[in-house]
Amino acid sequence: MSNVFANGLEISGKAVNAQTIAAFPDVCFTPPENPATPPGVPIPYPSFGMASDTEQGTSTVKIGGKTVNIKNKSDLSRTSGTEAGCAAKKGVVTSKNTGKEYFNSWSNNVKFDGEPVIRNTDLATNNHASPVGNTPPWVHIAALSVGGQNCLALLASIDIHVHPYDEADNHCKKGKQQSDHVIQNAFFEPDRGGGPISAFPRYTEGDAPCICLNDGKKRTTQHGKKSRKQIKRAAAQRRAAGAGKSGACSQSYADARDAELQHTAESLPKLAASPDAQECLKAICDTYFKWATRKRSQDRLDEVQCDVPKV
Repeated sequence: MSNVFANGLEISGKAVNAQTIAAFPDVCFTPPENPATPPGVPIPYPSFGMASDTEQGTSTVKIGGKTVNIKNKSDLSRTSGTEAGCAAKKGVVTSKNTGKEYFNSWSNNVKFDGEPVIRNTDLATNNHASPVGNTPPWVHIAALSVGGQNCLALLASIDIHVHPYDEADNHCKKGKQQSDHVIQNAFFEPDRGGGPISAFPRYTEGDAPCICLNDGKKRTTQHGKKSRKQIKRAAAQRRAAGAGKSGACSQSYADARDAELQHTAESLPKLAASPDAQECLKAICDTYFKWATRKRSQDRLDEVQCDVPKV
C-alpha cells in the first residue's frame, strides 16, 4: 500500500504492491498442436498485471521514490496467467502471451507530470505486443460471444484470425496471404490514407477489423474471389444510380456490411458452414463501427450512409 490516493482510489505505480486484472478473457492458443487443431486449442485465460512491473511512468513526481503510472505513457512490462497458452501462435489477437498491459481509464482531475494518473481499479487490457490491440473497440471485440463461445476463439478454430490491419504481420503469412478488411476500406476512405468520410469520424484503415485471405497471382484465390464480387456489385450499384464510374454514390452501412459478409463467406467454405462464426464476424464489425460512428444503437448504425467505391 502506498497510502497515496486520487479520487479515493490508490494511485498505481512501481512502488505499489497491487494487482490489476484485465477487462476481458485473454484467448491464447494452447497445445496440443496437431492436424486436428493446427495452431493449438484457443482457450480464454484470466490475465493479471502487477503494478511493480510499471515502466515509462513519471519522471519528476514519484511515490515511494519510484515512478507512477500515467495516461498515454505508462504500461506494465509483463503480465501473467497466460503462460499455458504457449502454442506457436500464442495470443489470438496479438500473437503474444505474458505480453504488456496498457491502461484505458484514469483520473479525470489528478495529474502527475501533466498527465492523468492511473488508479489501481482503472480499466486495463493485457497481453499486447503494442497498444494497437488496446484501442477502444478491440476491448469490447475481445469479449464478444455467440452461443456461449468466445467469438475470437470460435473464428480462430476455423482458421479465421480477426485483427486490426496494422497488426497484419502478426497474423497473415507473408507472400501467401493478404490482410483483408472484412468490410471494404473504400466504403469509408474514398482515397486510401486520405482520412474517413464524415459519417465515420473515428474510422481508420489501420484499426478496422481484418482477416487473412489466401492471395497470389491467380484470380481464383480467396482474396481474388472476394475482390471480383466487390467490383461487380459496386459497378451494378453505380449503374442503377446513374452515378457513372466515379460520381457520388452511397449505400447504408447495413447493406454494405451484409454484402461484404456474404462475399467473405462465399470465399471461405468453413465460414459458410458455420452460422455462429458468421454471426460472430457480424458482431465484431458492428462493435467496431458503432465506435467509429459514435452510434449507440444498432438501428442508428444500420442506416448510416457510406460510399459505393469507384470502379
